[in-house]
Amino acid sequence: MSYSGFKLLFGDIHAHSNYSLCGICDGRLLKDRDCYIHTSVINSYMIERDPEVSVDLFYERAREKMNLDFAALTDHDFSMSDEVWRILKEKASKWYSPGRFTTLNAYEWTSYAYGHRNVYFLDDDPPLIRCVSYGVSPSAEVGISPAELWSLLDEAGVKAITIPHHPSITQFPIDWNYFNSKYDRLLEIVSIWGVFEYYGNPFYCMESDNMPRFFAVDALERGYKMGFIGGGDTHDCYPASRFRPVIISNMGTKMFMNSLSTGYMRYFHNSLGAGFAGLYATENSREGVFEALNSRRAYAVVGAKIRLEFILMDHLMGEELTLEDPREPIEVYAKAEGEERIDTLEIIKNGRVIHRVYGSSSKISTRFIDDEKPKRLYNYYYVRVTQRDGSRAWSSPIWVSYRGLGKIEPIIKGSLLTVRNRCRFRVGDIKLSFLKDNPFIETSRTDLNIRKRGVFVWTERANSPYDLVLRVRFKSSNRKANFRGSIKLQGIEEYKVEPVNFAKWKYGGDLFRDDYLGFIEWDITPSSNLNGIDIHDVKGLNVWLRLNPMRDAYAIMDVFIDGSRPLGNTFLGSKLVKDIPFKVFLCRTLGSKVVSVGGLEAGEDRTIIIPKGEWRFLALHPALMDELGLRWLMRRIKVKEDGDWILGEGNLT
Repeated sequence: MSYSGFKLLFGDIHAHSNYSLCGICDGRLLKDRDCYIHTSVINSYMIERDPEVSVDLFYERAREKMNLDFAALTDHDFSMSDEVWRILKEKASKWYSPGRFTTLNAYEWTSYAYGHRNVYFLDDDPPLIRCVSYGVSPSAEVGISPAELWSLLDEAGVKAITIPHHPSITQFPIDWNYFNSKYDRLLEIVSIWGVFEYYGNPFYCMESDNMPRFFAVDALERGYKMGFIGGGDTHDCYPASRFRPVIISNMGTKMFMNSLSTGYMRYFHNSLGAGFAGLYATENSREGVFEALNSRRAYAVVGAKIRLEFILMDHLMGEELTLEDPREPIEVYAKAEGEERIDTLEIIKNGRVIHRVYGSSSKISTRFIDDEKPKRLYNYYYVRVTQRDGSRAWSSPIWVSYRGLGKIEPIIKGSLLTVRNRCRFRVGDIKLSFLKDNPFIETSRTDLNIRKRGVFVWTERANSPYDLVLRVRFKSSNRKANFRGSIKLQGIEEYKVEPVNFAKWKYGGDLFRDDYLGFIEWDITPSSNLNGIDIHDVKGLNVWLRLNPMRDAYAIMDVFIDGSRPLGNTFLGSKLVKDIPFKVFLCRTLGSKVVSVGGLEAGEDRTIIIPKGEWRFLALHPALMDELGLRWLMRRIKVKEDGDWILGEGNLT
């Protein structure tokens, strides 16, 4: 396939008029605001106008000044009356001109508890489903969940898309435990807030604290198939623009920072400008634009209208393909045309750059063959383009999955154990481990009611693809207390971290850091009561762990309450910790016998004599491939009276 059958359209579908309380379009009096106003527009802010005027101003600038092909306003749901929603729908219909300029009905679902999602409709008269009741602040009430939003959209029978944005900011982070593949088709990777590609990227949001494990790549690593789109999130009626007529205060003069904060901006300003979107649509109409969004045939841009094409194995951006043969090379083609010199074009696979070319003009292209053997079943590729002036673009991913790759199988007959490679590729460095006990260590769940204040740590079995979850909880009832500390993981294959009951606050709320290499630290304050939904006297972290039964794994934990190590108030399971820092064992292979099988070609097998010992478990690694990579297999075994061995059924997960 190619993009020749589509029209490339540019537009901005994330913006606010003066109907949003935070709108600062022409006609809003700013005398009481802490802000800077550009001299070229200062007269527009000398008189107050009806908010309805700002709606027409937005669409006029989008179509006439920025030469956009499509646009949408996404005013905040909680501050929008039914009458305002009616006016916005009428304005969208008025400005809709099929073939020239497309508008969509939309609003911003503004949940503090679950994060912000913009809701876009194909329909002319869609419902307004608020996260909280009209007039109620979402910082004061939890409101409905994303699952309830999707259920109500289903009941309404409308065609809709929900797009999460600024997912990592601590003021209202996206709760990634909620995902719906029908509605969550795209993720906004860039906006006036900054770039949300990966934790630590050079243009990350400084207008708020950020949490690791909440970025676009983190969502893809969860297995969520979401395309990329750019949006302005402008509040000044200058869509897709680098020009900021008004720069408002980002925070009050009196504020406190979290000790783990990595940035702070006193005034709200992103030097890259407002993000916007490129779409490959069959036509410039509501049906064409909505279909392109829903098909993820979209990409994100900021700073310039970069033209970008990305093809993988004859598939276009946003598409998926499944391969049967793991030896089949992946052919990638990408090209871009910018408004200035292109600096780099990069191909990213599973979150890391695998190919980079450097430009010398405004045009660039590359063909690349990825012949690396698959290391997991689920893979994604996308393209990132950077202009010399900082403007950039990100394609939606293309997903490549593998089917029917097989597994390594142990077979026992008598005292002989045969390892057979039923995979469709060679597997190297296969090892067997004979164990007396299950190596994965669970501790009894801590009773959080035993103390009003303390640190509580325990481990539980987890569902695949993870093996254990390390739960860390901090409790301080009736009064706030500050908990600091760190975890250093050793012997872990993979892991992810989730915060529990964190305060939703721009700066100075609860925060954790993660270097993605096994070091985690936190600064958390239970009972802080920073807003109406920060009501928890127990907060903490869940650390999901993927282990290898051939290798010992543990966590070294150091904890502080109000600056002191809390001996007498720290529990591992049901037992008091005697020393801090302390070690939490996660996988112990004490007394095991490891036998190296070596590499096996597809269809090959190898037989060994089972070593003598009182074995209860057999572990094999690697044995199969899942969405995260190569995975172990573990079975129960026992010896009969005649000395022959019996292998249990299934995999112990």
